[in-house]
Amino acid sequence: MSSQQFMPSSEARSSVNGFGNGTRFRTIAHQGSYCGIGSACAPFGLFAYACVTAENHLFCPSHIRLFVAYQDKEVPIVPSDSLNTIHPPSPSSLLYLVYQKDGDGASSYEMESGSWVSYWYGYSFELGGEQYFTGFTAQTPDEYAASPHQAGAAPDPKVTIGQATVVIAHPPNRLKPWLFQGSDQFVGELGGFAKPNEIDEGRAPQSHVTVDGKLLLAVPTWYLATGTRISTFDLFLFNPHELNGADERRWTYLGNLVAGAHNGAACEGEEEVTIPCATSTGSLEFLGQETSGLPVIRVIMSGTQVRAAGETRALGPGDTVEYRYDTSSKQYL
Repeated sequence: MSSQQFMPSSEARSSVNGFGNGTRFRTIAHQGSYCGIGSACAPFGLFAYACVTAENHLFCPSHIRLFVAYQDKEVPIVPSDSLNTIHPPSPSSLLYLVYQKDGDGASSYEMESGSWVSYWYGYSFELGGEQYFTGFTAQTPDEYAASPHQAGAAPDPKVTIGQATVVIAHPPNRLKPWLFQGSDQFVGELGGFAKPNEIDEGRAPQSHVTVDGKLLLAVPTWYLATGTRISTFDLFLFNPHELNGADERRWTYLGNLVAGAHNGAACEGEEEVTIPCATSTGSLEFLGQETSGLPVIRVIMSGTQVRAAGETRALGPGDTVEYRYDTSSKQYL
C-alpha cells in the first residue's frame, strides 16, 4: 500500500453519488479532439487537468486545450505537462463534486445558505489493487459565515467535513484517467471556532488496512489552546466495498487523538513568564484487531511536559496511551 498527501498551496448531510439534477454541459474542443455532448470540464491539478467519468458525465482531457461552455461562460482547460503523469484533482474540482456549485477555481467560497466551504486535505492511496484519491472539504455553520477564518480552536462550533473520491480507471485511459466513485457532504464534524483543525505539514499521514479491507487513516493536525500548540491526529475510515443501507458511508470520521504539544507561545522568554518551555511528540502504533473490526491505537509519547510551575519532566513508557473504538459513540476514546 502506498500513499501521498496533497494540500492547496494557500489557503447538510446529503450523500451525492453523481452530478445530479440532470445538468448537461457543452464542450468546445480545439486541436482536433473533443469531450462530446453531455460532458463537463473541470480543472485537475494546479496547472493541469485530467478526466473523471461519472455515470454519463466526463471531466476533460489533459493533453489538449479545451474550453467548456458552462453557465454561459468559457473556462480554459490547460494542457498537462506530461502525458504520463496523472495529476490529482484540483481543490476547486473536488469542491464542485461535493457541493454542486462552481467556485470559479477558488479553494474556498460562500454558499447560498451563507456558510463557507473550503478544501481541507487531499490524500492519495492504494488499496485492494486500486489507486484512489480523496479530497476532504470543510463547511462552516451558517451562523458563522461572516467570519469563517477565526484563529484558535474550541470544542464548538465545529465544521462539517465532506469528501469526494475518485479512482484510476482500468484499463488505463489517458483521456479519462479518473473515475468518480462518489461524494458526501457529511463525513463528520471536527475543529472549533467554525474552522477545521490545521493540517500539520511537518508530520506524515499514517494508515492501517483492516482485516475486512477497509483503510483507517490518521491525518496529522494541530490547533492552538492558551498559547500551546496541540498536535493531534484526526481519524477517518474508508470503506471500499458496496454500500448497503442509508447509514453506510464511503468515509466516516472516527475522532481526534492528542499526540503531543509545544507551549512555545506561552513559555519562558517574556518578562514575568515563569512557565518553562516543553515539547512532546506522539507516534502511533496500530495493534491487533478488536471485535469492532478496528485496531487499538497506541500513542507513544516522548519529550518533556510541564509538571508544575517552573518544572518539567521527561515523558516515558508510563505516558503511553491506548485508544479503542467505541461502538456506542462510533469514535476512538
